[in-house]
Amino acid sequence: MSNELVLPGDVLGVIEEYFPGQGAYQDDDGNVRSQIIGIPAFDLKGHVATVRGITSPMAMPKKNDVVLARITDVKSNIASAKIFQVEGKHPRSPYLFSGFLHVSRISTSYVKSIYDAVRIGDVIRAQVLTSTPPYILSIRGKDYGVVLAYCSSCLGPLILRSISLYCPRCKKMEKRKVAFKYYIRLRV
Repeated sequence: MSNELVLPGDVLGVIEEYFPGQGAYQDDDGNVRSQIIGIPAFDLKGHVATVRGITSPMAMPKKNDVVLARITDVKSNIASAKIFQVEGKHPRSPYLFSGFLHVSRISTSYVKSIYDAVRIGDVIRAQVLTSTPPYILSIRGKDYGVVLAYCSSCLGPLILRSISLYCPRCKKMEKRKVAFKYYIRLRV
């Protein structure tokens, strides 16, 4: 047993040496990594690497969980996001988890450009499609999509007006894939 502290994402070993146990996961490259801040433990007989948490358990996203995430980067057909809350679990995780949203996971109908659906800074409500980080996200369906957006010109919050988003400062309309529960609606 080691007394060295590990952080989420730190490599504990490779899959040929250890299976991931409690507090650990396997990445796409075959590395066993820590999911939490804690002290690693290695069962040499069972070939299992675990991490004993030193903080309260965090709300790790799991497959089919509904999460809130902020879009951090948008490319031609994929957007990066930082997951900051898992619905139904702790109100807000002190950790950020990486997620990706592909243009094919936006709608059941054809989406020409991911820029029509999300922009940098938008907060989305999404479904998690994978069980290990980086998480693949989907915003298909009326309950998923942008729940809070900001104007790309003045960075003011956008208001939902009918089916479009409106900036009261710039008097500009913007297009997004909006969730049914968008946070700011125009009051009539």
